[in-house]
Amino acid sequence: MKLFHGKETNDVPQMPAMSSICTPLGTVEFSLSVSNQSYLATDCAKLNSGGWLYKYDYDSWDCELAICRVDVELACDQAVDECWGAVFRIQPKSGHQIDECSFTASWKEGYNWTSCGSDTGEGLEAIEYKNQTVQLHIGTQDGTLLMMRRNQGDRIPKSYGEGMDVEAQGYILSSGKGISVPMSQMESDDICEIHVVIAWKKYVEEDVSTWLAVDQFSKDILKGEGLS
Repeated sequence: MKLFHGKETNDVPQMPAMSSICTPLGTVEFSLSVSNQSYLATDCAKLNSGGWLYKYDYDSWDCELAICRVDVELACDQAVDECWGAVFRIQPKSGHQIDECSFTASWKEGYNWTSCGSDTGEGLEAIEYKNQTVQLHIGTQDGTLLMMRRNQGDRIPKSYGEGMDVEAQGYILSSGKGISVPMSQMESDDICEIHVVIAWKKYVEEDVSTWLAVDQFSKDILKGEGLS
């Protein structure tokens, strides 16, 4: 691995066509677009605790996607059945730049949720999906938090948010189809990190466990696989 630090297994798995997480409501697929062109991973490896590392090795940039089970810490009266996180890291190679890119988590055809709605919070952009038996949230950091990370030099490009009021306009695209995080121009000294978290449980009216579970930092997603 180039952009994460940690260990992968020696297994040589058959690489799935698309990185994804299977949930009781259907399959959520993760995709990467660079300069308006979609790219698939060129290699993958299993991680030690059941996760996956997808590698995108292209001429002008490198990207890696770590998919990890998240150990969620909630109050004693709250719980989720499962929680998974997907962390993208991308960097232009020396002498190159990326004009723009986007990271997307979207539902594959055949999902069985019957309703959805925006469910944001401070620092969190989230969508709730449910049917009569299962509730699920997909969440990511909102534009305001990404701006804070940019100002702190925390793996957000220096150009992020230029010329726009991120707090007023938003900068995360969310709908029934899923969540997409567009990113601005990156130079070769920029590394960009974006994550998406998915949590689900049996449907309980007014239960907020899955919403709380998707409000995570990347380091807490990665630690389950010993990555940094």
